[in-house]
Amino acid sequence: MAAAAPASASKPATTLPLWLPLLVGATLRLIQIQAPILGIHSWRQADTAAMARNFAEQGMNLLTPQIDWGGAGSGVVEAEFPLYPYTVALLYRLFGVQEWLARGLSVLCSLLTIVLVVRIGRQLVGERAGWWGGLFYALLPIPVFYGRTVQPEAALMLLAALALERFLAWLRGGRLAALGVSWLAFTAACLIKVLPFLWLGLPLLWLWGQAHRWKIARRAGSWLFALLALAVTAAWYWHAHQLGLASGLSFGFWGGEANRYSWTDLFAPGYWLGLGLRVSVRNLAVLGLPLLVLGLLARPGPQARVLPVGLAAVLLAGALAPESSAVHEYYQLPLMLFACPLMGLGWVRLRQQATIWGRQGALVLLTLLILVSLTVLGVDYWSRERVAGSPVWELAQQIQARTPPGAKVVVASGSDPTVLYLANRKGWLVSPQRLMRRDAAAWRAGGADALAGSFAVIESYEPFPDGERKTRLKRWVCDQPPGCQSGPSFVIPLPAAGAVPPAG
Repeated sequence: MAAAAPASASKPATTLPLWLPLLVGATLRLIQIQAPILGIHSWRQADTAAMARNFAEQGMNLLTPQIDWGGAGSGVVEAEFPLYPYTVALLYRLFGVQEWLARGLSVLCSLLTIVLVVRIGRQLVGERAGWWGGLFYALLPIPVFYGRTVQPEAALMLLAALALERFLAWLRGGRLAALGVSWLAFTAACLIKVLPFLWLGLPLLWLWGQAHRWKIARRAGSWLFALLALAVTAAWYWHAHQLGLASGLSFGFWGGEANRYSWTDLFAPGYWLGLGLRVSVRNLAVLGLPLLVLGLLARPGPQARVLPVGLAAVLLAGALAPESSAVHEYYQLPLMLFACPLMGLGWVRLRQQATIWGRQGALVLLTLLILVSLTVLGVDYWSRERVAGSPVWELAQQIQARTPPGAKVVVASGSDPTVLYLANRKGWLVSPQRLMRRDAAAWRAGGADALAGSFAVIESYEPFPDGERKTRLKRWVCDQPPGCQSGPSFVIPLPAAGAVPPAG
């Protein structure tokens, strides 16, 4: 198959309208824009939203991010650089604490990413393929969902796309301003998440090496790009580690409890089968997979080979933290930065080489891809954000009703902070077993104002099955004043020492 023509040669008489992928992207991302923090990865969103709310309410100190599960302490935590929650906090200061503002910021970042994906595609695989790549980024499940969640993934993708697009502009025109913007975006992406140093750094290194015929040793000054980014990133994570040592609170970057680095998983076929299935369904909506393969087989121009390099770099970065990559699907979100232009190229090639009947089949393929994407979004994501019937939402409302603002609450939800965030309370996250190791008086002596938990779910995503563990928890609740509680959840207010417990 012939190599892809450069953008200038393949550009049609009329430029394809950028407003269409933006309209599609905005429409899908604005669905349930006012949804509370529930559903897929609500724990991750709850922590991010809590940081933003704490910045807005307790002081805009960028260097001391705070979460809700710090017990009786300050809640200052070892975390990634809080660029996204801090920006959300600025919006909260102006308009009040409303989650739709945080989601709206993610939507804005994601729409700007669509523009950059189109620009990257135009430079690498041509005008039409770049436009289609932007459309695919606008409508496929993973970019849509994480383009409107309350977490930094949308901002991360915007920064990564900006770094790549400006780096290409620098290679094309040699403007130092373009290189400076690329460095700023790359460094910010690495501050938000460390792994872009690999999955974004390797493609940039490949482009740079190819442009200079791999005479790397002769251009040592160019290494300042990576070295300065590494220095800034290392400085933040050193500071964050000091915060974690002081407070004892961390998102688990280092040490044996980090639960990220079980590299034996890489030798298990189930790991790769699960990863492949998830990428096929949630990233590519199944029918995007043949388009990606067609794009890879199209033998794009020399510079466009950075796209398969990027795909490999994302998979390699995920393999460095296989436990996290297997659990958290947003580790595969960066694949779309490189996959969508290739899918656009695959679609253009399919249309160019198909007969009239084949072109009708291609339109059927596109229609089915859209339907599959909407189905995945509806079943796997949007449906889980509904308040009705949610035991997590019900428990949070009970806590709000039965405890005063500022109360410290012990929540038996494992490590999931969703309930604490929804209840707008701070306190402790414990397992049901840990809750039962102490009685109500002992928890009160430790600073707790209430105990709470659910008989329906342990964490927001894990049902609480019937059995001895649930029976023991119900018995333990009955042994605490004021006694047994009916319903799918419990809230036990703890009176201050010497106070008379409320009747009933």
